[in-house]
Amino acid sequence: MAEIVLRGRRYPALFDLQNVKELQEHFGDLTVVAEKLNDPEEAAYIIWLLVREGVELDNEEHHRDNEAPSLAVVKKLISFADLQGGLVASVEEAFMEFYGKNASGRQALQAMKTMLSESGLTTPQNGTLTATKS
Repeated sequence: MAEIVLRGRRYPALFDLQNVKELQEHFGDLTVVAEKLNDPEEAAYIIWLLVREGVELDNEEHHRDNEAPSLAVVKKLISFADLQGGLVASVEEAFMEFYGKNASGRQALQAMKTMLSESGLTTPQNGTLTATKS
């Protein structure tokens, strides 16, 4: 499972169907998610969703009873350095886990490119997700 680090605290991060549903309701469509990571308020919301689902799955898999931080706490934990550093890569990793989970090798890469293309997201050579207008 992907991991998100906020001020040195490590949290499991999961992008799942619940996230897809909530992000579509919140933003209208998923093509703007990568762009919204540039907005601290929206980035906090996206990260909170991933951490919330990650903690829930981690609890189920390991018979734990950890509590995910609230959105308000996530907003307090995110620093400007986090937004400029590894947070975006962690979100992308969770996103890629979701779309490539059941595929392997070349099939996973092709499936990922197809899904990203259909969703309006692209991955340039540097590997960063960007939104394109269709």
